[in-house]
Amino acid sequence: MKIEILPGRIDYDGSQIEPLWAYSLGIAGDSIVVFRGAMDIIPSNIKDMEDLQDNKAIKGGDMLHFIVERFNSPANMRLAYYLQRLLVINTRDVLEKYGIKSIRNGDDIYVDGGKLTVSIASAGISSEKVHMGINIICQGTPIDVEVACLEDHGIEDVIGLAKEIASNYNAEIDDIESDMVKTKGL
Repeated sequence: MKIEILPGRIDYDGSQIEPLWAYSLGIAGDSIVVFRGAMDIIPSNIKDMEDLQDNKAIKGGDMLHFIVERFNSPANMRLAYYLQRLLVINTRDVLEKYGIKSIRNGDDIYVDGGKLTVSIASAGISSEKVHMGINIICQGTPIDVEVACLEDHGIEDVIGLAKEIASNYNAEIDDIESDMVKTKGL
């Protein structure tokens, strides 16, 4: 799996979860792409039907974004959600190394009762996709949601944190792939 850290800022509007978004940037194949930017998902890009029906705002003023794309034929929604949970659990583990105690509830990470992350998984014809965003600052988030942010926990090198999360996630995927090729079937 390729790891790409994009320079500058890119605002996440939900279109990046579409198939082959990374390919449009010259990143072909399985990848985890990381970038920093605000988030404001427009309704036509919301994938979670409950969020859409509840007319929930999904936004943040400054976030770390992770876009995972894995190619399988056919792609599988269940596998997309397994990949998502693996990313979230890995993120919680890395945060603990930084001294941030957190609680995972499904695909969300909470710190001191505030929601630190947002995440969605989906599948298209050829690939599974995952987006996870981590609040860097608490500003710009919906007023009806208690949030947590990296800034409040002394994390200044957010790109360093992102690289560690992506590298650890990639190592976990590689380890799974390695185990699969050495295991006899039943």
